[in-house]
Amino acid sequence: MGEPVAAIGEAFDQAVADFVDGLNRFEPHRLVEVARMAYLPWGHAGHTLATPAATAAHVELLALIALTAANGRPSGEEPPVVEVQEMSHFVTKASDGLDRLLQLSHLRAIAATDPTDRLAMITLLLRASQVMVRHTSYAEMVQETVTELLDGDAAVKTALNAGLGFDAIDALAVLNSTHDVQEAKLNARGRAFADAMNTMRSQMEGEPTEEIRTRFKTIISSRFEPDVIGSTAGLDEVVARTGVAEDRVRAVIERFRLNLTACTPTEVVDAFMAGKNPMRTHPLLVTADERLMLPHNVLTVDAVKENLEEYLKGTSAWNAYQKHRGEVLEARTRAALERVLPGAVHRDGFQYYIPANERELATGDAAKYTKRVEGDHLVVLDDVALIVEDKAVALSALARGGKTQRIRTDLTGIITKAAEQAGRLRDAIERDGGMRTEEEGWVDLSSVREIHTVAVSLDDLTSIATATAELVRAGLLDLNNIPWTVSLHDLELITELVDRPAEFLLYLRRRLNPDATVMFSAADELDLFLYFFEAGLWVEPDPDQVRTVFDWMKPPSTAERRRFRQQMPVFLTSRTDALDAWYRAKRTPAMHPAPKPSMFESPLVDLVDDLQARGMFGWLSIGATLLEPATGIQHRMARYADQLLDTPAPSGEGRSLTLPMTGSVRRADGWLMVWGTRPAGRDPAVDEKLWRDYLRLKKHQLGLPRGVALVYDEPTRNLVDAYYDGHIGDLSADQSSKLAALRPPSAFHRALHPNSKRSPIGRPKPKRRR
Repeated sequence: MGEPVAAIGEAFDQAVADFVDGLNRFEPHRLVEVARMAYLPWGHAGHTLATPAATAAHVELLALIALTAANGRPSGEEPPVVEVQEMSHFVTKASDGLDRLLQLSHLRAIAATDPTDRLAMITLLLRASQVMVRHTSYAEMVQETVTELLDGDAAVKTALNAGLGFDAIDALAVLNSTHDVQEAKLNARGRAFADAMNTMRSQMEGEPTEEIRTRFKTIISSRFEPDVIGSTAGLDEVVARTGVAEDRVRAVIERFRLNLTACTPTEVVDAFMAGKNPMRTHPLLVTADERLMLPHNVLTVDAVKENLEEYLKGTSAWNAYQKHRGEVLEARTRAALERVLPGAVHRDGFQYYIPANERELATGDAAKYTKRVEGDHLVVLDDVALIVEDKAVALSALARGGKTQRIRTDLTGIITKAAEQAGRLRDAIERDGGMRTEEEGWVDLSSVREIHTVAVSLDDLTSIATATAELVRAGLLDLNNIPWTVSLHDLELITELVDRPAEFLLYLRRRLNPDATVMFSAADELDLFLYFFEAGLWVEPDPDQVRTVFDWMKPPSTAERRRFRQQMPVFLTSRTDALDAWYRAKRTPAMHPAPKPSMFESPLVDLVDDLQARGMFGWLSIGATLLEPATGIQHRMARYADQLLDTPAPSGEGRSLTLPMTGSVRRADGWLMVWGTRPAGRDPAVDEKLWRDYLRLKKHQLGLPRGVALVYDEPTRNLVDAYYDGHIGDLSADQSSKLAALRPPSAFHRALHPNSKRSPIGRPKPKRRR
């Protein structure tokens, strides 16, 4: 390992030296402005487009090298005079040099990685995100959150003003205004360039004179290589634009100015590549004449948050800030879940009891448990429960800088503890059928059949949150206890994007499938979610393992085994273009509206919505189950009721069609779906008992924990009733005696999950209820 690392290190050092030689003759702030124009994704009227990724890293890295290279010049020495467009030519070519530095740094990190280190991939992912990714949430969302955190608590606001001479609102105003001034000057240069070119053209006759040539060079230089004043913002300009008192503006400048006077280019590049980018907390470039520049505005909000949080840690207001931060996360998490799970029962910040030792556990009596623990959120909607743990702590600067032990410590506090705490409550509900709380006493949760655990982080964890398989490999998560780890901003967006609660529950089912964490990889949670909208995030289960769970099924076919074997892991690239357009249009009333990304159109949505509107017990889980199959199979399912109604039984009895849903290697995920008809004149109460008895008996026979019977009235063809059954205990003696009258499980031709290529029961043929 030593030789490759050394060789790559030598190549890296030489690449830095070569880069410094190339830019040493340029004034750094002018060069940064040229790079901003060349690298950042500009839109109309000088506005930057969607958050830059590699382009932001290019601008920052070039700025760091240029500023530290200038440290080597004798004091007062001016940079040499450069030719027109010389900086532009350099910047154009410099992109390749910056890419080479990034690539060599990445190679060196990989070569130096200990292959036995289980945390190695997590460390590399974190390092890469620090180098290349600025934030995965929309800047407006982040700014609203930072404002709520740092300006929403009186003690925090007072501490900032008393200790720093400004508050978070001032800091945001100064940094944003600096960017606005730079943007306004860029636009003004563009307009002046167009006017000058039009004037010059009108004055030209024949070949251009030397005077025209000189003027042309001046126009080009003023537009694309402006002087320092044309590239930066003055203190007076920022004060005028913000309306903030000058002394407060100066205090902000001092707090956020980048100071690299003691650094060399090699040192600052090494730190940048290790994830210790000084611009993360100090993004403001200040010239010798006290003029201001931001390489771009993507870092602004995060810089304010991280910089001011670092200050608060040393004050008496830190505890108040931590409490406020937790309250903000708790309130917004609940609001997001209320939006997507209407009618659910919420318990927030509750205390409940678990066994203190094996002796208490062995009693099986929750009334005798003595260890009191806390839960953040328990959301129950009929047979579905979400256990949510809030984590308002953030990754430390040491972790972001690649310190392995600190990475483990921080991720343990954010992800591992959340998983353990959520899993603890899940185990209690599954074991005891409820929980004994400090506030309410015994809470009966025996009707819950589906539990999902969620860990919501206040800060974005970038690609770490989606690297579930690596978190398991590193020992940070247990394969049998994997929560959905999601940032608050992603949770809020996802709950706004779904059109119906059943879609959200289906996403949780797919997202938390352990196989999905291996099959699908993405740098961003929203990429996974939007792929779910596009293609379902479906993973073909091992058909042989399915048969071990549901042993009444016939052996899998060769095609089923082939489909399972041919699945290949997929890395999902960015899928957020449509989301970006919708989000921007929603926030900018003057823009033309853009369609909201949505899940593929299902032929069963009317039924799903009808069940929700009826408010029947289990509507959420039934709706998600109806949306699970492939679209083609859903079309078949949508016709089942009509097929039964079109061929009423001559005897006057109702008809039924029974569909087992067994597309998982977990028995708990199985469902029994039944479509049936109610003949004219049938007593609804008598009919309901017949359906409920059949549903429970057939579920018991097939070993399926949940089921629903959808009953349609033959005269009107309307859905008149839907009966849910989640019974998992023994049958009564009367019910057991009726089991023999049912068709045997082997009567089903196929009982695969409807996502399979063929119909799960062949061509649906109406048959009598048996």
